[in-house]
Amino acid sequence: MSRKKQTVSIIIANYNGEKYLSKCLKSVLASDYKNYELILVDDGSDDDSITIIKKYCAIDKRINLIENERNIGAAASRNKAVRYASGDLLIFLDNDTEVDKFWLNQMIKVLRSNERVGACQAKLLDFKMRNKFQNIGVKLWAATAWGLPIGQWEIDKGQYDFEDDIVGISAALAVKKKIFEKIDGFDEMEAVVTEDLDFCWRIWIAGYRVVRAPKAVVYHWTKSVNMRENMKHNEEVIYFHLTKNSLISISKNYELNNAIYYFFYSLTISFARSFIVLIKRHKLSALAGTLKGVVWVFLYFPSILHKRSLINRNRVYNDKQLFDIILMRKSLLYIYNNYYIHTKLI
Repeated sequence: MSRKKQTVSIIIANYNGEKYLSKCLKSVLASDYKNYELILVDDGSDDDSITIIKKYCAIDKRINLIENERNIGAAASRNKAVRYASGDLLIFLDNDTEVDKFWLNQMIKVLRSNERVGACQAKLLDFKMRNKFQNIGVKLWAATAWGLPIGQWEIDKGQYDFEDDIVGISAALAVKKKIFEKIDGFDEMEAVVTEDLDFCWRIWIAGYRVVRAPKAVVYHWTKSVNMRENMKHNEEVIYFHLTKNSLISISKNYELNNAIYYFFYSLTISFARSFIVLIKRHKLSALAGTLKGVVWVFLYFPSILHKRSLINRNRVYNDKQLFDIILMRKSLLYIYNNYYIHTKLI
């Protein structure tokens, strides 16, 4: 790998992304900001991803490839890439994106604007319906730590063209490397699905803001469960990670009283969802995934408690402060009607 010092390290974790990679890489190479390295981590793909990536490596020496011998998940792949990264700013980008020419300059501008800004997310528009928001950041449902998208499916009329406090998702997320290292990167126990939400929650706990970069535009595919099958993400796997990651994040990131309260609240919601899916759709996928997630958490609970102690050493913001900024305490009925009534996962 090239070790030339760069200001920015763009990191893409790829797994079976052959359908999306070329368009993504072409758009990144067309960015107006040029002082970057691009690190692609292939996470054990069994499609034609490696061939595509190597073609681009031959075209542009700023592109470097890391090949995992086996699939280790997006969180671990990103952490691995950071160990090679020379930039003091890290930009995490999904392989199923297309970036605007000015996206990188705009993200850098926001990160450099204030010492207390630790990370920022680009404005995400749907890849196909390009005038509609996929999201412009999320808030966290306090009961589960699942993301509640802001602005989803609204037409972009400039109503969100201002910087605002959010939790970012890793489809297009920039973070200062020193802060990434301070919070110990992505939690590899969470692996995929909501690992980025946990990452941003911990940035907030450590006393840094995560904000929207309102002039950085990235187009991102909205994938159905069927579209995720090439990533081995069937319904049971998604339910497993949603349950597991919810319980991990709650156990680690809340202060003690809230950790206990929301742990059991999250368990109740996950099992209630499982039985709703069973009754409405006659599928066992939710119940099987939820049970596996709960068993996993109890098997690894000592490791979760160790991570909790490390997070609390860095704690600057308490729960009360974060309830006012990123954690939404709304009723189950409100959350369902406003965020989940149309999803096929319930």
